[in-house]
Amino acid sequence: LEFRRVLFRSDSVPEGATRIGIDDIDRLVRDERAVLLDVMPAEGGGPHPGSGRWKLVKPRQNIPGSVWLADVGRGRITPEVEAYFRDGLVRITEGDKSRALIVYCQSDCWMAWNALKRAAAWGYSRLYWYPDGSDGWRDDDRPLVDAEPVPLVLPQRP
Repeated sequence: LEFRRVLFRSDSVPEGATRIGIDDIDRLVRDERAVLLDVMPAEGGGPHPGSGRWKLVKPRQNIPGSVWLADVGRGRITPEVEAYFRDGLVRITEGDKSRALIVYCQSDCWMAWNALKRAAAWGYSRLYWYPDGSDGWRDDDRPLVDAEPVPLVLPQRP
């Protein structure tokens, strides 16, 4: 897969995904048990080698009910981050690749684009892109909540 920064056009959508608006989020979460996935990078020193907790220098607020899998939308990811993303998707979808996933970061963020491309390549079939992200949610006067990324736990070496 080729990942890169993309220039967003109002009609552009990552292949395998459907672009949605804020009202669609309400419906998908309520009627289809969609999972909200925040893929914003963690700003800081990366995950702690022992606990896997991300060392953040800047707090993050996201859409209530979201799971934050940090750094999974970068153009290139390490094998550890790829495993973190794959495992995270299995956990949040309960192993159901047809479970609806709403992926976002912040407004005009290419991280969601790359994360959606990866998820589609791994067989996830109900992918939704909320390009306005947490910024759009806030701008629509909806509350954000303090967020912590899911820890990235690396396998222990003997």
